Amino acid sequence: MTIPSQDTELYGKKVLDMIGTDVKVDENGNVTGTFHKVTGYTGFNSSNVTEQSGYFFPFSLEKTGTTMTFKKNGTATKENIPFEKDNVFRVTKTAKFEVLVDDENVVTLTFNNAIFE
Repeated sequence: MTIPSQDTELYGKKVLDMIGTDVKVDENGNVTGTFHKVTGYTGFNSSNVTEQSGYFFPFSLEKTGTTMTFKKNGTATKENIPFEKDNVFRVTKTAKFEVLVDDENVVTLTFNNAIFE
């Protein structure tokens, strides 16, 4: 897993609008660095206004596959969706996200050590 360059645009927002240049993910999935509050992110969810604001984590998967499943705090939020290399999660300090590709865990992310502006 990698973090896209700051000038990369995902679903209508640039990475630099979501996170600082200091954001890193260690080998255990611990995310550190600065998250910027985003508003009006209609490209993330055009139908649910409450999900258009908050903190967002952009990432690119290095492992490829056919399908993906996302789990938040142990509960599947999206199951067996078509694989996409570039993704964005709406995150909080206490959230724990798991990414599975073809039913195999790729990474589990935690944000306890991140800074939310």
